Amino acid sequence: MHIEDQVGLAALIRGQRQAALGTLADGAPFVSIVLYALQEDSHGGPPVFLVHTSRLALHTRNMEADPRVSLLIAQPDVGAGDPQALPRVTIQAVAQPIPRESADYERSKECYVARLPDAAFLFSFSDFVFFRLVPTEARYIGGFAKAFTLTAEQIREALQ
Repeated sequence: MHIEDQVGLAALIRGQRQAALGTLADGAPFVSIVLYALQEDSHGGPPVFLVHTSRLALHTRNMEADPRVSLLIAQPDVGAGDPQALPRVTIQAVAQPIPRESADYERSKECYVARLPDAAFLFSFSDFVFFRLVPTEARYIGGFAKAFTLTAEQIREALQ
């Protein structure tokens, strides 16, 4: 992957706040829309995606039952040009709940609210939980004839 593609990938991930989250519901795919914030891993691993969600949401129950997820981040279609040429990345990840009593919870909350200030009030609800999505692999489409499969390490490098 060339440096301009790394820059494009980083701009896409950092430029959006909404993604499609794919989970497994009794072995079948289930896709929902979630808000996310990016947090650098404190141990030098790949960045993690923070998802704050209600226990009432089906995708929350799905992640608790099977932590394998897929996160699709795409440049929005504004109705001009070829929408198939729009940049997008599908990130395979493992969802890990972040316990409220953990040291990482407050750090994650600060990061999430900094990115999504209108969501701050959600932290007052006891049924909302945090998940860290730890990337394992990604497929990035940067435009026509620009498709790359990336390891977790390559995702980290692109986002530095």
